[in-house]
Amino acid sequence: MKEGTGDLYSHYELLNYLGKGGFGRVYKVKHKLSNQFRAMKIIKCKTNNPHSNSYEIIKQINILKTLDHPNIIKIYEFYSTEKYIYIINELCTGGELFNKIVEVKYFTESTACFIMRQLLSAVAYCHDKGVIHRDLKPENILIEDSEEKDKEYFHIKIIDFGTCEILKKKKLTEQIGTSFYIAPEVLKNGYNEKCDLWSCGVILYILLCGSPPFYGKSEKEIFQKILEGNINFKHKIWNKISQDAKNLVTKLLQVDPTKRLSAAKALEDVWFQKNININVITEIQTPNNYNIFIKNITEFCAEQKLQQATLAFLVHNFAPKEELNELKKIFFALDKNGDGKLSKEEFVKGLTNTNLNIDFHLNEEESFEGLIKNIDSDNNGFITFEEFLIASINKEKILTEKNLKMAFNVFDRDKSGGISHEELKYILGEYNPNAKEYLWKKMIEQIDLNKDGQISYEEFHNMMMDVIKNKKKRFSMQMPKLIFGENKNINVNLINNNFINNNNTNNITVFNSSKHNSNINESQNLIDKNKNNNTLKLKQNSARINNNKKNNNNEFTKSKSNFKNNYFKKNNNSDNG
Repeated sequence: MKEGTGDLYSHYELLNYLGKGGFGRVYKVKHKLSNQFRAMKIIKCKTNNPHSNSYEIIKQINILKTLDHPNIIKIYEFYSTEKYIYIINELCTGGELFNKIVEVKYFTESTACFIMRQLLSAVAYCHDKGVIHRDLKPENILIEDSEEKDKEYFHIKIIDFGTCEILKKKKLTEQIGTSFYIAPEVLKNGYNEKCDLWSCGVILYILLCGSPPFYGKSEKEIFQKILEGNINFKHKIWNKISQDAKNLVTKLLQVDPTKRLSAAKALEDVWFQKNININVITEIQTPNNYNIFIKNITEFCAEQKLQQATLAFLVHNFAPKEELNELKKIFFALDKNGDGKLSKEEFVKGLTNTNLNIDFHLNEEESFEGLIKNIDSDNNGFITFEEFLIASINKEKILTEKNLKMAFNVFDRDKSGGISHEELKYILGEYNPNAKEYLWKKMIEQIDLNKDGQISYEEFHNMMMDVIKNKKKRFSMQMPKLIFGENKNINVNLINNNFINNNNTNNITVFNSSKHNSNINESQNLIDKNKNNNTLKLKQNSARINNNKKNNNNEFTKSKSNFKNNYFKKNNNSDNG
């Protein structure tokens, strides 16, 4: 947790009001440094409540900062004052998936398949990282871009991790969620990550027919039908839907969570295999785009930690939207099992299973091993989405003089004109907080050509140009083990947190989440401590299960709840239960 210098609005220009969510007001803002549009959520702290929502919000932020997936909303930074917390997210302009459902009533199987593959990919990724969302619903899924909104296929982002929880050996008992989507085991006070898969099953059902599988005139009636778990496919619309789709719905809506599919298993279902080949994933492998991608990724060479960190910052903040969208499509195409990361097998297959005439010698196993090791900066055996972007982005376009000067100024915290070993330790110290002082100085010496004890802009600039100049030597280098050791390579998602928070503002306490990312449980312990004496029963918690009570973060607003109930009632005839 660190204090910033300056003023919040000296970094962000407030543009217009976007709306009000469960947690607070949302505004469109422009980041002045990068000229990028972002969303700013302003949340009022419950200062008069001993069980303050501040802990919940910080938990959400800490968890989001550890997640790196193309279908999970990215958080850039956050600020805190005594009365408010300000969260800066990426901006999604296509609106809620719920509104799209209301507009079109239901989707084709091909479109539903495209949406569900993204949703289940993000859920599988979260569960693999030990995170349960607990409130998946169309209102918490945004369409990424307004330009895609009216197309047959569009990309989505999961939002609102305010109710998320860390997986534990012991089952969770807190009754939380939204009535139409809540799993039966949640109502029975004992559940795990499979509750998210029940919600996915409900969403799939709604995407295909426009109505919820468990409908009732009251919350009590809805819960009773959920506990019974009888899925009705009698409505005439289901006559046009394949048996494979109905089977997947049934596998996801198993009342017994031990019989319910996991997200990873759901992605392997035959319904995806039969439908996924006809969507836009197949449209990206044009010779020109794929050739450029392979050229960039096979020439990638950033052996210095400071090079990696700078690239992470630049991609995170200044990468062209069009190029990112194209690379995202390629990532989806390579990610055959849809788990949100690339295994060695997926990566190698993606590079070799092409008819393109690529003039790179990648036939030997050791060449692929070296390439993957170079890209896998956190050394976890997989290529994450951001690692993929950093390696495959066009370096000549992003390593401009303007961008490099901005990155240098972020590192040069005291504005002395040079990066000292203390500043380097501040940026990279997350990865070895116990490193001796002389090791940081030694790292400076590797770049400090004039031996003045710090890295000047000219030295920094030359170091980054080496990323381009030395790309032909991509397999000859060894990643330096001086400070980080064999298995302590840089995590680009975490380094961005130090980068961004270095620009934060005066009179605002900045929670530096890079310090929290490796210790999410610290925040969780504070929450658990506050809740030890809180026995949550269904009636006591109904405000958190869409009961339209004031100040409930998970409920619909009253008007939206009434509209949703009326909408589902209108579209839910007697044949459909």
